[in-house]
Amino acid sequence: MSPRGILFRYGSRPSAFCRIAVLAGMVLSCISLLPAQQPKRAAAQAVAGWKAYEEGRLQDAQALLEEAVKLAPGDADYQAALAEVDSKAGQEDAAIQHYRRAIALKPLDTEFRLNLAQLLQKKGNDQEALRVLQIAHPNPELADLWHFSRGFSLFRQGSFAPARNEFMAVVEKPQFKASASFFLGNIEYTQGQFEKAEPYLAQAVEMGNVGGNKAYNVYAYDYGLVLYKEGKFAEAGRQFRASIALYDRDPLPWMFLGRCEEELGNYSDAISMLETSIEKDSTFQLSYYELARLQQRHGDPKRAAELFEKIAAMKKEEVSKEEERATRLKTTSEAR
Repeated sequence: MSPRGILFRYGSRPSAFCRIAVLAGMVLSCISLLPAQQPKRAAAQAVAGWKAYEEGRLQDAQALLEEAVKLAPGDADYQAALAEVDSKAGQEDAAIQHYRRAIALKPLDTEFRLNLAQLLQKKGNDQEALRVLQIAHPNPELADLWHFSRGFSLFRQGSFAPARNEFMAVVEKPQFKASASFFLGNIEYTQGQFEKAEPYLAQAVEMGNVGGNKAYNVYAYDYGLVLYKEGKFAEAGRQFRASIALYDRDPLPWMFLGRCEEELGNYSDAISMLETSIEKDSTFQLSYYELARLQQRHGDPKRAAELFEKIAAMKKEEVSKEEERATRLKTTSEAR
């Protein structure tokens, strides 16, 4: 998820380079196992390229692996190794092409398919990602990641029933418990099932509160929004504060925190939160509207008049649209 971008760390898995790494210590013995059309030079270039990658020399790694691929274009592992280096170098389109070639050479390789699917997901191409993840029997060691990856693309396409099935397959696995619970909560929320969404998002927040989880502020925000929908304003406020503590530039949690404080009768605090919301995003008219209304009733009438003047041209349907956007969870909202 940007703070929305959310959102999800797939966790560790075996490196696609393990096959190349084996060569580093066994070049001579491996050469005899290579197909006849792949000369010694291709293996040597691949080994040197992998070493350069491990040492952080990406340009050298690319040049060496490109030579290995040129000398032995039918070796899927070389194609995949070059794809990984291209991806690390930020050349995603090139990486995608090399993974496609690797899969054409080894159609049942789960790891190649997962790597390609994740690149496609990063570019927003969930339809192709799902096509890549269609083989019936993925490598058992990567089956959990396979389910999660499919669930992610299905979710983003709005196919909530099959997405739920994929996430349910991994929600009890420690590596995926937080992220799968997060998406299951999102699925229930999008269908108006707030009571069903709450325990999933509570679990996501509990399990996801670990160092390095960049998605945690989104977990907390979405949990806060569910609690707000249920009228649990004090609890919701705590979650919005937790979200703000990790990422304070988004106007939405400030606005909802203001609403929670208003519902709790803390009008001065509510006004302060809404003032902060418009400081974070001067174009977010819904916060202007909320703040103007609150200032008029419980604060400074002159400030209220000033705010109402700024949003005088804001039509009722525009307020409704802003409200609709504001009450979407982070995974399904438009980027601000």
